[in-house]
Amino acid sequence: MAIKGFLIAFALFATIGAQNIFVLKQGLAKNHILLVCCLCIVCDVFFVSIGIFWANIVSNSDMFSVLLKMIGSIFTFVYGAISLYSAFFSKDSIDIANNSRSSRLKVAIQTLIITLINPNVYLDTIVILGSMALGLDFQQKIFFGLGIIFASCVWFLCLGFASFKASGLFRNKTTWRILHITTACIMFYISYDLFDYKFLEIIHSFGRLK
Repeated sequence: MAIKGFLIAFALFATIGAQNIFVLKQGLAKNHILLVCCLCIVCDVFFVSIGIFWANIVSNSDMFSVLLKMIGSIFTFVYGAISLYSAFFSKDSIDIANNSRSSRLKVAIQTLIITLINPNVYLDTIVILGSMALGLDFQQKIFFGLGIIFASCVWFLCLGFASFKASGLFRNKTTWRILHITTACIMFYISYDLFDYKFLEIIHSFGRLK
């Protein structure tokens, strides 16, 4: 269960977004990168805990459980579709030429702002991972959560500290294309895994009531 949590969370965290680009830039600039990584990890721990705990509350209701799974399924499918589109049509690039060092306080505030206003953070940790925690017993949720947290640590620390040495790799569009395609495949798998056919039964039952 810990391995499953690690692999799924790592795929989610590795998607290209505002937070990851910010961490990458700070790593390339050697700009208080340990502080940046630690703040990102702490936020993940907090939101993952909420997601798993929230999933535990709503899991007592079959309807809420099915609804949460379907929300996660739809979001991950859209996530995968966007990643697949970005792999072939995105023209985004990372400008790393003008990165300059800032004060520790400024970097900390920027990191928190980038993290907390990023909708993907809530989608990944609360909706998707929370919905995947449905049906797990307490011990399984502990290991699942530990796998997620370990994935967060590995991803952000590697992204931050390895980015400077791998700057040439990150400038290569092929690298981002491979990352996008891999992310899309994993998101489609998660979407399929979350899909609950009980949702169709509920819709059908509402139709019969009418």
